[in-house]
This record gives sequence, C-alpha cells and structure tokens, in this order.
Amino acid sequence: MNTATPLRLGPATLRNRVVAAPMERNYCRHDGSPTEHYVDRVAAVAEGGAALVYAEAAFVRADGRVRPRQLAVDEDSRIAGLRRLADAAHAGGALFGMQLVHGGRLAKAAVSGYTPVAPSPVVAEVVDGDLPLELDHDDIADLVTRFADAARRSAEAGADVVSVHAAHGYLLSQFLSPRTNRRTDEYADPARFLGEVLTAVRAAVPELAVGIRISAYEGVPDGLDAEATIAILRRAGASTLDFVDVSAGCYEAGQWITPPGELPQGLHAETTAGFRVLGPPVGVSGRITDEATASRILSLGQADFVTVARALHADPSWTRKVLSGQTPRPCIACNYCTDALRTGEPVGCAVAPEAAGPLPVVRPAARPPVLVVGGGPAGLEAARTAAANGHPTRLVERAPALGGALRLASRLHEYPEYHRILDWYAEELAAAKVTVELGNALSPAEIAAQPEEIVVLATGTPRSIPVLPGAPAGRVHHLRDWLAEDHDLEDEYVVWGADRDGTAVADHLLAAGARVTLIGAEPEPAHDVGARAKILPLARLRASARVRLVLESVPTAVEPDRIHVQHASGRHTAIPARGPILVSVNGSDALSPRRVVPGKTVVAVGDAAGHGGWSALAVRHAAETIHRLSQGEHA
Repeated sequence: MNTATPLRLGPATLRNRVVAAPMERNYCRHDGSPTEHYVDRVAAVAEGGAALVYAEAAFVRADGRVRPRQLAVDEDSRIAGLRRLADAAHAGGALFGMQLVHGGRLAKAAVSGYTPVAPSPVVAEVVDGDLPLELDHDDIADLVTRFADAARRSAEAGADVVSVHAAHGYLLSQFLSPRTNRRTDEYADPARFLGEVLTAVRAAVPELAVGIRISAYEGVPDGLDAEATIAILRRAGASTLDFVDVSAGCYEAGQWITPPGELPQGLHAETTAGFRVLGPPVGVSGRITDEATASRILSLGQADFVTVARALHADPSWTRKVLSGQTPRPCIACNYCTDALRTGEPVGCAVAPEAAGPLPVVRPAARPPVLVVGGGPAGLEAARTAAANGHPTRLVERAPALGGALRLASRLHEYPEYHRILDWYAEELAAAKVTVELGNALSPAEIAAQPEEIVVLATGTPRSIPVLPGAPAGRVHHLRDWLAEDHDLEDEYVVWGADRDGTAVADHLLAAGARVTLIGAEPEPAHDVGARAKILPLARLRASARVRLVLESVPTAVEPDRIHVQHASGRHTAIPARGPILVSVNGSDALSPRRVVPGKTVVAVGDAAGHGGWSALAVRHAAETIHRLSQGEHA
C-alpha cells in the first residue's frame, strides 16, 4: 500500500490514506459553535487532498467541556453549525468526521460552569484541576446515552465517520487507567464503561463508520502500556469497530501527544503495529510531517492510515503536495500551536500566518518596488507576501545566511526541525524572483539612499550586554552573537537569562557534555514558553548534576572562578562559576532606523515593530502589514 491508495473503513471509503486529525484550535465561538474561519480551514484541508477531515473533539455533555472555545455536540441546537463543517469537507471531496469526548477530571468549573465528574475523585494537578465528583451509576448511564445522542447529532449534521475519544487522559481513558480509576464496583473493570459507550454509539449510527482514538501508552511510570491497553480494548469490543486510531500520552506526559521536534518522525508507528491484532484498520499519529515518513509507515504495514495534525495546520494542502511530489510548507514541531490553546484566542502557527485568522484579500497587480531589510522570519514572510502581491522585491540581510534568530536556534539540540522552514522560504523567494543580498549591513543613511520608495524594516530588536563589573574582555558574550560563530566546547558555561533562548542554549550545552550555571530573574526557566514546548528540556536541566539553576536572581559582579548574584529576597551570594558567560538579556535599546529614513514609506514588522517573541506573531504581523501596504494603507 502507499499514501495514495484508497482505504475502506466499514461503510466509508477514504480516497487516500491521509486523515486530518481532530486538532483543537480555538476556532469556535464561546457558545461552542464553529466560526467562519473554522469552516474555511476545514474546506482548505479538504480541498488540499485529505481523505477524512475531523472537527476537533466535541464535548457530549456540558460538564465535560475543557476549553471555553471548544466545539459542542451536546444539544440538538448544535447540528446546524456542525452541518456547515460537514458541507465544507464534502465540497472539497473529503469525508467528514466527528470525535466525541467528555473531559472528566480535566474539565474545570471555571470553564464549564459545573463541578467536574470522573470515575474517582482524583484531581488533575497538571491543569490545576478541581476535585471531581465520583460518578454514580445513574450518571454513568446518562453519559452512555449522551455519547449515543452526540453520535446521532453527528450523523444528522452530515458526518461520515464517528470516533470515540478514549485517549490523552479524558474521561473514557480515566476509566481505563489505574491511576484515575480507583473504583470498587463493576466499573472498576476498565473495559466496562468504554464497552457500553462503544455499543451505544454503534447502535445510534449503524450507517456510519465508527471507531476509537486511543493512547497506546500513557507515558508515565504508573500508567498503561501498550500490552495492557490492547487487552482492555479487546474486552471492550474494539475488534467490532471499523478502525482504531492510535496516539499516545496523557496530560502528564504531553510530549507523547504532540511530540517536539527532537523526537523521531513517526515515533508511535512501531508500537501501533501491535494494535493490528485487534482486527480493524489501524491509524497512527505523531510527528508525521513528510511523505517519506507516511510512506514508510504504510509500506511496513505498521498502520493502514496516517493521522496528521500539525503538518496540516502549517499547510492545509499538505496532502495534495506530498502525493504529487511537491514540498509543503513544513511544520517545525515547535508546539506553539499546542501551547497557544491556553490563550483562548484562535491558534496561529509559527510558519503559517493565515492560521490564526483570515488575512486581507489582495489580488496580485503591478505595484511599486519594496526593500525588505532583515532576513529573519518576519522579513522572509514580508518578502514572500510582497512578491506575491506584485511588488518587485529585494531582501537585504546583514548575516551571511537567511533566518535571523531562527537560523541560530536551528543549531540547537532542541530545535532540529527549524532549518526546514528556512529552506522552504529560500525556495519560495527564488521562485518568486525576490532578489536576496546577504552579508550587507545597511546603515540608516544607506537605507535612505536605496532606490526603493517602500522600506520594510524587519531588523529585530537591538542587542546590547548589560554591564557586569569585574568581567574581563572576551568572557561575556551576547548569546545570539556567540551562537553565530563556531566555538570549541568549554568544560563550563554561565548562561545569564533563563528565558526561552537562554534555557535552550543551556540544554544544548548540557547535551554536548558541559557543566552549566543558568541564572534567571524568573522563578522558572523558559517562563516565556508554554508548558508543552518545554517538557523535555526542563526535565533534563532539573535532573542533571551538571546543571546549577539559580532562579529569581541576577548577577552583580564577576570574578575568575565565581559569580556574585543578588536573589529576589535581597540576599547576596557568590556561586562557583567559570567559563564563558552567555547573556540572553538586553541592555539599553538602540535608535531605530525607522526614525531616520526620510522621504520614504517605512513600515516595521515583527520584533522591530514590537510584534515578536514567537515566530507565529512575527510572521502574522508581517503578512498583515504587507497586505495593508499593498492596499495603500501605510502605518
């Protein structure tokens, strides 16, 4: 089999082996109905070639709502909104799927308005959860009915496929796991409740393909492994289903739900192969971002279809492109999308500016030339968008390569996928005939002398090193300047600044074998990063005897073999510390050249305009700014 081969799932036939996962992205209104942007994104993924497009996991009862903007399927009034999603998928040639869920102990009263319920009163500390009520028999029976009713509504809305969500630590998986099911009645049997739900859902929609999504393993020491999960599924009747879609992890081990870039592509495939003993076709998710990975999994028979989430968030046309040998805009596995869920705003993407919401529509036309100064993410997106809108475009970058801070980050242990988006941009700019000049640091006066009347400043934020008394020349380096050069590894380093950059560099140095002292003013490393994106590096830094974490502190002076710090309490201490000092904090700002380029239309994008910190914010701002510029709106 290969990725393009059709596949039958019970009464449904997939046109190929790519399934768009039920990825949650805050695309709903607060009443649980899908927005127009949600409809448009479903349409884009369907038109982009996916065989089956799921909506996100929809809650079947109000007390199971986990997020304020989660999709709802708990009442008949929801059907009309869901039908809009189904119609969009069908218009693009895809099947439409609904995934049914109840959050259980992961729901909170502050979100749902109800005290959460669960098999046992075990608090989900990982989300600062409420103490859940233990479900009684009447409430369990009601939930079985609610899942069946939600399946019926899905069918009435036009769904072709219904998947029961028993993965990732939600209510059904809470019944499966001994960590969260501590009952002594018949529902202590982990297969009992799941079996009742599967039977009820199947009976409610006999004309649809019905399957399950399951975590192969929970990924925590006292959690389920694949062998135990398969045994439970067999007893719950999973062998009678039309498919089994395999993921992994739980909220306490989120790195297995949305694996970071340092983990292998297709990392769950080998384990998923074991689920084939159940009988139905098997799907697999987890870092499937290119055609080679999908084809390998399918050709080895490890799965019958691949379930793709973040790669389709980055490029809705991913399926069509990989099937035709083109290069899609790549997911870089940064997990910005996952952590952005907590903001409550529509979820963007580090590489796709349109993911967070519709961009202004600008038709290509002959437009005046544009000079983009700076080749980081914002500059690259600005140049790409300007050329697409019809502007003859020139991009000037002072470094010898494109990418800015993202290029530097791509050298680190934590970010091995970042180079892929830079390679993609280089291909896009070449195809659009954008003139790229590297190694050219333009001063404000030189920018003013350039022939283009429109200047886009994508120069990032100015960098300087705060004064450290006692530090000899050559010992203190700005972290990004140091990364831009090649160095022999020292035995020991001090990293001042425990933000995202400083923490990633400390982790990289640890992986290379060095000892590291990480000093930061905040109470936690990588305070500016969401929880999911930093699970692995924080675990390594906290566990290693070669790392000293000095938090809620700032350095005050340097000696050859120690560094003086002042703690938040006001206490001063001297810490043994040798080696280079890499600084990830800034001193005073430099003058922006935007203020000294007379006679031109000048706009700043990304970090240079205060819209940065994450590539997702920078590229979104760049695209929006250039679209407005092309329409004649000047900042």
